[in-house]
Amino acid sequence: MKRKVIYVRGMVLLLIALCATFIGCGKKEGVTKDGYADKLYLYNWTEYMSKDVLDLFEKEYGIKVVESTYESNDEMLAKLVAGKRGTYDIAVPTNFFIQAMKENDLLEPYDQDAMTNMKNINPSYLDAAYDPGNVDTIPYMGTVALTIGNKKMLSDLGVTINNVNDLFSPALKNNIIIMDDNEGIISLALEGLNYDPLTNDEKQIAETKKYMLDLNKNIKAFPSTADGRTMLARGEVAVGHIYGGDAAQAMAENSDLEIVMKDAPISLSVDCFVLLKGSKHKKEAELFINFLLRPDISAKLTEEFPYVCVNDAAKDYLSDEILNNPACFLPEDLLDNIYFIEEKSPEVLSQEVNIVTEIKSAR
Repeated sequence: MKRKVIYVRGMVLLLIALCATFIGCGKKEGVTKDGYADKLYLYNWTEYMSKDVLDLFEKEYGIKVVESTYESNDEMLAKLVAGKRGTYDIAVPTNFFIQAMKENDLLEPYDQDAMTNMKNINPSYLDAAYDPGNVDTIPYMGTVALTIGNKKMLSDLGVTINNVNDLFSPALKNNIIIMDDNEGIISLALEGLNYDPLTNDEKQIAETKKYMLDLNKNIKAFPSTADGRTMLARGEVAVGHIYGGDAAQAMAENSDLEIVMKDAPISLSVDCFVLLKGSKHKKEAELFINFLLRPDISAKLTEEFPYVCVNDAAKDYLSDEILNNPACFLPEDLLDNIYFIEEKSPEVLSQEVNIVTEIKSAR
């Protein structure tokens, strides 16, 4: 009898263990009526994909997109390098991280015949130096780094901002935010030092540390994208150097905000869809990306995330507010000052990380 009890308990424990294992592995994937896997896995920036769009895709094709998010290119790359291949099908790196992904053998070329909606992309964003012929990348949205100011607050402070060095005004003490982005911080300092923001000169880049340390007294925070947008919209700070999409949303919420430093160099980067090596759902991933390139779907995404729209065909579906938003469709006076962010050497990237870490820790 005692042995029988032990046996039953052992069976119960075994069943619990098997159930736990089964649950931990997740529900087994099924197949749609069209023969697709019913799930695919997207690794994306936070606040960069509409739930409504994901729901529309699932309704149309029966495929659920399981999304995980990251806050920086560095975080994305580190996780993909260290992680198990096949965990994700699609990622959305910025153009200057494409080479690093290639060097780590993370990219899977896509079937160009499957991308019938690539024709909707503005040719200016295709065949770029980081991916000639668009073998591995498909443009999603562009991002400019803009400096915006609260005209009422600046007027009350008696401050006019025409260039980076105007940010050193004592009246702006604890009144500036700068996006938490290594490239954005270093480029801003290089501009203030009258150096090429694309330089790989390590001596010039080293000078940015002192420049930004001197500016620290005027910097309130290096916030996340959402926090920075909120601080500007609420009038908590007078000036922000932030991503264009966040600038657009903040300006829509607060009419006192406007772009300043219009004659200064403005960086442009492009976030791209890539297929990941080891993907278990390549055809589903290609179907999803092509779906996102449809003009009506691209318009929905641009309305929700007003970054630089690279999809010309989407214009017919967009509101006048978005079409006239300088962060989504760059006006001529800004286009003249645009420069495309390029990949920097690993040594320079490491140097920038160290400099920014010191700058932020010194506050």
